[in-house]
Amino acid sequence: MRIRNYITAIMLLAATQTAHADVSFSMQAEAEAQNTPQGWKAVELPQGLPAFTAANTFDITDFGAATTAADNTAAIQAALDAAHQAGGGMVIVPTGEWLFGRITIGSRTVLHLCAGATLKLLAYADQPDHTTKTPYITDKKGATDIVIEGESAETSVIEGQGGPWWDAVEAKESGLQRGSIIRLYQGERHLFRHFRLQNAPGTNLTLGQSGKGAHNTVHDVHIYAPASTVADPSHNTDGIPIWTQYCNIYNCLIDTGDDNVVTDSNAQYIHVWNCQFKAGHGASLGSYTVDMHHIIYEDLSFDGTDCGFRLKSNTDRSGDVHDIIFRDCTMHNVATPIQITAWYDKVPDSPAAAAASPESVKSTTPHYHDILIQNVTVSGYDTKNSNDKNYNGIMIYGRPESYVHDVTFDNVQIAHRNGVRLFFCKDIKFINGCTFTKTRTSQSVSTTDADLSSVMENSYEASYSWNGSTSGIATAIVAPQPTADRYYNLQGHTYNKMARSKGIYIHNGKKVIMK
Repeated sequence: MRIRNYITAIMLLAATQTAHADVSFSMQAEAEAQNTPQGWKAVELPQGLPAFTAANTFDITDFGAATTAADNTAAIQAALDAAHQAGGGMVIVPTGEWLFGRITIGSRTVLHLCAGATLKLLAYADQPDHTTKTPYITDKKGATDIVIEGESAETSVIEGQGGPWWDAVEAKESGLQRGSIIRLYQGERHLFRHFRLQNAPGTNLTLGQSGKGAHNTVHDVHIYAPASTVADPSHNTDGIPIWTQYCNIYNCLIDTGDDNVVTDSNAQYIHVWNCQFKAGHGASLGSYTVDMHHIIYEDLSFDGTDCGFRLKSNTDRSGDVHDIIFRDCTMHNVATPIQITAWYDKVPDSPAAAAASPESVKSTTPHYHDILIQNVTVSGYDTKNSNDKNYNGIMIYGRPESYVHDVTFDNVQIAHRNGVRLFFCKDIKFINGCTFTKTRTSQSVSTTDADLSSVMENSYEASYSWNGSTSGIATAIVAPQPTADRYYNLQGHTYNKMARSKGIYIHNGKKVIMK
């Protein structure tokens, strides 16, 4: 059971009023909505913010910003610097459209976008440097306790003018680098709420770096960019990438061109709930998965995303990945609902070919285990693709030297054009009434069936149990044409004629029983 954690110390900051007539500030709602999973430390909200008065509330127009200006960067930065020099304060962005470039925020500062305010990045042609990855909105070195907020996701907007940047990606512009619109690197306790990010040049709202920048709360933020599958796509416009610990993300709508939310290396104790994902690559983990654990995605709805739950990495960027939960979610028209792969961007020709050349286990070898997928319903995807094997209701693809293991599907109901593929995995459990329908062939398995064989597209060295009734070894073999001296057991291991013991083997495409 999840528990709701109330932080009384944070509530002392509630209902602080600013001197700006139209702006009030409170963090009481955040304190009440913590929703901390049992056994986890609560995410810390910003602390030490001053009482906001006329002395520490700064309107950017008082520093020379104007809707008619070609570039308001200096004026906005001057207002932020004034708040920093005051020991903290609020910077007001009034109604109107304000062009800007890169700005930095100091500790105990609130950047507030009024209703009807749009912060608009300078156009691609007006930015002299296309080769730096510095974020557009970031923190001063060591800054903590920062709030970036609007008045609603419909009326307070940060516009990225990303189109020409995406064109430059397609044109393979030399040295091109695209910074996040927002990324706070080092300090802790940051809050993002009630605004919209749209048309980012690259990623949108990135949390932390290399484990720093912990304790983030994001809610009621909407993110938009064209899907990666449309005629004029965005590129790598991840919604919320996470590279740190202790983050709450809730009540967000993300419709973009890459991962909707993605946890990467050093992501730990991440809780994402009550969000809508439309175009995008789903609720993702990786591809960088070093030291990543205790992540919960729940109460999410997916509509037309490329993927649903997707864990992806490879042997140059992974490690021990565990205690992952994906539950209470619905998916409609999702191309790849459940994908767990240790072969990101480097899929072998066949699992048998991979088995013939296992790598040595090292610290960055993917080791995926203790994953729960619970109370998930999938329907509506029936699109024929040129390569259907890449679009499956369930795909688990471990490695011969490091099996995916201890994955539990609990009350998961999937209807999908294509079936199930299981490679190099063990102790995969389907419990509490799981069902699967392969709509391409109108084949189904239910709680009364013995196994997944009727919906299995392919499997190799994979063991699973189906609704507690059976436990079996998947035996389908995808391998090069066997030679006269090559024998395979039912787990796909290769033997020569002299090395065989008693058992059942496949030889020259036929079953052979050795007594």
